[in-house]
Amino acid sequence: MILTLILAYLLGSIPSAIWISKTFYKKDIRNYGSKNPGSTNMYRVFGFWAGFTTQIIDITKGFLAIYLAKSFHPQITTPWLLLHGLLAVVGHIYPIFAKFKGGKGVNTILGVMLAIHPIAAAVGIVVFVIVLLLFRYVSLASMIAVNSFPFYLIIESQIRRQPIDLWLFAVGILLGIGVIYTHRSNIQRLLNGTENKVRFKKT
Repeated sequence: MILTLILAYLLGSIPSAIWISKTFYKKDIRNYGSKNPGSTNMYRVFGFWAGFTTQIIDITKGFLAIYLAKSFHPQITTPWLLLHGLLAVVGHIYPIFAKFKGGKGVNTILGVMLAIHPIAAAVGIVVFVIVLLLFRYVSLASMIAVNSFPFYLIIESQIRRQPIDLWLFAVGILLGIGVIYTHRSNIQRLLNGTENKVRFKKT
C-alpha cells in the first residue's frame, strides 16, 4: 500500500506543462502569461495543442492513481482509495519534480473523479461548461465545478434514498476548499475585475 501511495504522489508530480513548454517550445511556461504551470495558461500562451496535451496528461495522472490502486489492491477500501487520489492532487499542486510549485489541481481532480464517480465527474464538466459560457472565467467555472461534487452527492442520495457516502462527501468538501485555496490569486483578480476572460472566436 505504501508503494502505491508514493506512486500516486509521483504521478501527480509529473509537471506536464513545464516539460512540454521546455521540450517543444524551448520556454518555461512559468515565465509567461499567468505564470501558472497549468493547461489554461498553456492554451493562452502556446495554443490549443499545448493546452490540450497538458490537460489530457493532468487528467490521466489522477485517473491512473486510482486505477493502479484498484489494480494492485482489489479489496481496497474507500478511504484508502480516496487517499491515493488526494496524493495525486497534492503531487500536482506540490510536485517534487518542480520544486514543489505546481498547478492548481483541477484537471487532476477531474481524473480522480472520473475513476471514482464518473457520473459526478460528468455533472462537474457540465457545470464547468455552463458557468464558463455564462461568465467566461475559467477560474470561476473551475471552482464552482469542483465544489458542485458534494452537492451532487446529496442530491444523488436523496434520489436513490440511500445514505450518503461520508468519505466521498468529506473528500469532496476538502477538494473544494483546496481548489479555492489554489485559486486565491484568481479570486482577488475576480474581485478587482482584472481576471482574464475566455474569448470565444466566431467561425
